[in-house]
Amino acid sequence: MKSIYTAPKVVKYDDLSKPWFVYFRYNSKLFRYKFGINYINNYKKRLIEANSIRDVLHDKLKNGWNPNVPDIVNTFSSMTFSEALDFAIEKKRPHIGKKTMCGYESTVKFIKNALTPTNTKNLLIVETKRIHIKLILEKTMQQRKWSNKSFNKNLGYLKAILSELMQWDIIENNPAHGIRSLKVGEIMGFKPANDEEVKLIKEKIISEFPSFYAYIISIFHTGIRPQELLNIQIKMINLEKSQIILPPEITKTDIERIVPINPFLKIHFEEMNLSKHNQEHYVFGSNREHTNRGLKKELDFIPGPRKLNRDCASKLWRKLVINGLKINVNMYSLKHLGANKKILAGVELDALRELYGHTSKMMTLRYAKVVKEINRKQIMEKSPDF
Repeated sequence: MKSIYTAPKVVKYDDLSKPWFVYFRYNSKLFRYKFGINYINNYKKRLIEANSIRDVLHDKLKNGWNPNVPDIVNTFSSMTFSEALDFAIEKKRPHIGKKTMCGYESTVKFIKNALTPTNTKNLLIVETKRIHIKLILEKTMQQRKWSNKSFNKNLGYLKAILSELMQWDIIENNPAHGIRSLKVGEIMGFKPANDEEVKLIKEKIISEFPSFYAYIISIFHTGIRPQELLNIQIKMINLEKSQIILPPEITKTDIERIVPINPFLKIHFEEMNLSKHNQEHYVFGSNREHTNRGLKKELDFIPGPRKLNRDCASKLWRKLVINGLKINVNMYSLKHLGANKKILAGVELDALRELYGHTSKMMTLRYAKVVKEINRKQIMEKSPDF
């Protein structure tokens, strides 16, 4: 079938703050191209460049070019910072979770709102420096009234988005790297529960939702992230070797991890009779036919064919612990608590780093809050006399 296209046309405005573009339709699908023309602040020069782009596109169409298979490489050099953010988001979309993608998209939205006030709306990505990123973030922080914590979170998202551009060789260096995070106080939600609170939490969950107990202690014992736990299928657990094999596709780092099952956790897995279930079933799954009927202790967080949503665990924790017991600790803090307890029991930091799948000791230290206290005690108790 012969392709049908319209002749490319230039959309232009006397007000140069409005974006110009060249457009055409190919088999009824609309295509727009800017190629950096909005970076030109002189009307006549911008018009000359826009007309040139129009003519080049028309020639390519007449010679059989299919814009559905774009010549991406040649457009990178004229891609604006704003366009590059959109490009990176789309390349990341298939590989990250819905919640993380929502965070990325919000960050990009906030950043774009700060481009005009900082005169970086037409900034090319290949010319973007650290100073530009710092100015944009400073303006965004003012506009959004970010706390230091919010600033750090969005800075992290922006670094990840720009790193995607490095993977596509659009930029050689990440211009957001080297920008320091702002100081924040300890987040109460991630502060581990104390011994008395732990006792109350155990009693509450075992009494009201016993199947949920194996799930939360798996976070404590293994450090496996809540979302990863919900993705674990029975076939990934080998009780004979006392290990869980996490394939790359379900880990945050995209690297296979082999997580040991200690004797305390192994007892709970054995009680679940995993060998009697379909090996494709999820360890902490559901046997519900309907997803909108509420969680039930006899149907949820047990071996089943249906994968539970991450929000199910968060909502149940909130119902039982935060609202039920009035204990304001986050479920994820169980990972921090597990790190602290292991360090106190003599587990080396390197062993803990391997268990948690961290690439650096600094990341592990964020979880092991008691390390400094142990080091202090060792200095006090083991320091020799003069």
